[in-house]
Amino acid sequence: MLEKNTRSLKKNLINIKIVIVLIIVLVNTLVFSHELFIVNSQSETISKYDTETYLVENHILAVGQYANQIYIEENTGYIVNSGEHNIQVVDLENVTTMGYIQCPNGSNPYWVKITESGNKGYVSGMFTNSVFTFNPDTYEITGTISVGNSPEGLCLHENKLYVMNSSYGQSSGSVSVIDTQTDTVLETITVGNNPQFAAVDSYDKLHVVCTGNYGYSSPAIWGEVYVININDYTDFSILDVGASPTRININDEGEAFLADGNGLGYIIYNTDDLSIEYSSDDLFSSGGAFIAFDDNDNVYLGDAIDWVNNGMVRIYNSEEVFIDSFNVGVAPVDGTFLYANNGTNNQPQNSTTLRNYPNPFKRETTFYCNVKPQKTSSNIKIFNIKGQIIDEVTVDQDTHLGHWDAAQFASGVYFYKTDQAEAQVKKLIKLGGK
Repeated sequence: MLEKNTRSLKKNLINIKIVIVLIIVLVNTLVFSHELFIVNSQSETISKYDTETYLVENHILAVGQYANQIYIEENTGYIVNSGEHNIQVVDLENVTTMGYIQCPNGSNPYWVKITESGNKGYVSGMFTNSVFTFNPDTYEITGTISVGNSPEGLCLHENKLYVMNSSYGQSSGSVSVIDTQTDTVLETITVGNNPQFAAVDSYDKLHVVCTGNYGYSSPAIWGEVYVININDYTDFSILDVGASPTRININDEGEAFLADGNGLGYIIYNTDDLSIEYSSDDLFSSGGAFIAFDDNDNVYLGDAIDWVNNGMVRIYNSEEVFIDSFNVGVAPVDGTFLYANNGTNNQPQNSTTLRNYPNPFKRETTFYCNVKPQKTSSNIKIFNIKGQIIDEVTVDQDTHLGHWDAAQFASGVYFYKTDQAEAQVKKLIKLGGK
């Protein structure tokens, strides 16, 4: 009788495990289903890559001349056609062009951002020293904001729009800070030579990529990153990265990827301490077209190769191990994700930004948990591989930091999350013994 009950119990446990696995697979399918849309500037087409089926569809829609960017909001794509001075509005579900937002002739529109509310967009007019506002519903240009010389990349963070004024050919460029509620310029920050793109990290610091002059002038000026505290625009540091970086993107682990403007590869540095992981003398991968992260912590790196033949996209996991690659059109200059569950190019965000450094670690690690205003406190729970809570870390409400001394625990893999119900689970790796 005991043996029969034991067999029955084992069978039930196996059935439970199967159900759990099926649930996990279903959840991952629902949450992490997404497609990467890529602009092939010289082919004047877009490509689509399905991360679930691994299917690549090239040249699925014609775009305009000198397309620079694809920006996705809901199920709508906004493709900036610089040569035709317009923004092509695309229904990504049916892959059809719905219309155009016509910018002033000769303006050379370069980069687009749309506010979180979705009722107002911005596009930089490189040849007009202006940023234009537009209505995403009516496709009309609604206003003009004067900024610095030759504005290129835009970075939108909360209620501020940061405009990179490249001022190419001059000794320094600038960043215009626009209040998106009033559409007025609040600050103009002087930075290095030829600023083109920027990104904000989880510490509220703006990383402005100053490309330099590509070594074509005398003296040669190479790449720098200005790291600016956006709560105090006078507080900044300068990271000398060399080469000629252009695009930047920062992953959830605080790693900044810089695309080399000469298409040679990628510089990677850590935004926590500004230490360089892959330098201009030891570039990561090859290419330098665009950088896109999915919500599985994989990175997709565009490579235009020779800008004449078809390019490709290479995929690496969070440990920077090569996974796969696929061919696209000529000059894949930009790519971004459409998520099936929420229809936006922004990765699904939890109510906090959570990460730790260092990771892996030997004894101690520090968590950063950027608690949003609607939640006054948040603790971090640590789990072992069995899913058991083994420790809890208190997060300081002012610094957003929490410290974990793991000396008493064995080396191995652990997991952590905030105490919010739907918080993302992340992985910890402890090296060495207890």
